[in-house]
Amino acid sequence: MTSPIVVSIRILLLDNEPIIRAGLKLLLEKQPGLRVFAQAGDDKTALGLAEQEQPDIVLFHESSGDMLRFALLPQLMAVLENPRIILLTPINFSEYHVQAVQHGAMGVVLSRLTPEVLYKAIEKVYEGEVWLDRSLVANVLASANRQKFLESDTVPRKVALLSEREREIIVLVGAGLKNQQIAERLFLSDVTIRHHLTSIFKKLQVSDRLELVIYAYKNRLAELPE
Repeated sequence: MTSPIVVSIRILLLDNEPIIRAGLKLLLEKQPGLRVFAQAGDDKTALGLAEQEQPDIVLFHESSGDMLRFALLPQLMAVLENPRIILLTPINFSEYHVQAVQHGAMGVVLSRLTPEVLYKAIEKVYEGEVWLDRSLVANVLASANRQKFLESDTVPRKVALLSEREREIIVLVGAGLKNQQIAERLFLSDVTIRHHLTSIFKKLQVSDRLELVIYAYKNRLAELPE
């Protein structure tokens, strides 16, 4: 069963192999609402298309291990007005996934998974969410445990600063809800939710929504969705 995408999502596809790009284009455009409007096989072309065309999604397929690499991700972030980058990779290695999100990827999808997973990841990242499937979250959490923002000696002090409302919002963020959905659930405005999130980021010393999700799962402020 495919993802219920109804809007038209413009995708810039990055891969150095023309045959692989052609196959991915056919696969993606089988899903209503997805359109691969441009392709690139090298850094210069990728950056030029990203800056000029401002795609909804950049799908970066890492197939050979020597194409684009992480150095391109922050460069793409710099030229995109609304950067939504997904890494499609065969590499099932937690440190690699952590580096990908740290360099700007909003989603990481293993290429051994089904097309439906990729469709869902594109939909969620397009809506502004971070996408890591359950197995990747477990790997990222294990690796993130070694990061400074998850050091156990500081966790109780940080968590103690949170208000009850902020804890509610963290639970809903961990469940995958967007700001608008959280606002509707709590009968608050989008602006109020953004203010709460800013406060949460500051108190927990995380820099973005992805770090918040990882922090919440690791420290049991939110449960991993089924």
